[in-house]
Amino acid sequence: MRSPIATIRTDSAINRINVCVGQKIIALPHDNRQVRLFDMSGVRLARLPRSSRQGHRRMVCCSAWSEDHPVCNLFTCGFDRQAIGWNINIPALLQEK
Repeated sequence: MRSPIATIRTDSAINRINVCVGQKIIALPHDNRQVRLFDMSGVRLARLPRSSRQGHRRMVCCSAWSEDHPVCNLFTCGFDRQAIGWNINIPALLQEK
């Protein structure tokens, strides 16, 4: 029988997982209005937004990486009728780990 390589436990439901293949980062949009970033081994790297004034006001339903966009490299959308572009400094995230 096969067993999982990594398990990520969260305090809120995960809606649609999205993987940045080039940088090996997973974006998990949650019901609690946050997006959490993990590496492929399950180590938490960051949480979006960092303050409650920014970001989504309702559940985040999906996310998408854009590895070739110069300003925004992660896009999220939610039930608040917003699509938000984020500038994620991936090298800094990986150094903090």
